[in-house]
Amino acid sequence: MSHLYKQTEWKDSCDYWHCNDVEDLANGSGYWWHPARMLGMTPAAYVKMVVENFKPDSVCHNEDCSFVGWSWKSQVQMRKYKNWVNAEARKRNFIV
Repeated sequence: MSHLYKQTEWKDSCDYWHCNDVEDLANGSGYWWHPARMLGMTPAAYVKMVVENFKPDSVCHNEDCSFVGWSWKSQVQMRKYKNWVNAEARKRNFIV
């Protein structure tokens, strides 16, 4: 099922804030590289931009980088990123 890309937020048991599109995880809605493709950026440039502009408190990835994630201690800081990505997705009508 296709839908407009939209990140939602949650807090984990360690009090870190996360966001991602979780509407259709079985069909890949949460792939970390969707926003990079939406913005026409390489994955590496996108990660660099997120780290420099949105300053997550934690960045993690697995060995082959099929997963890259970030999280924040502050909900306000996380929302700056989430709201910006969602606004870009609406503006570009980015469907996943």
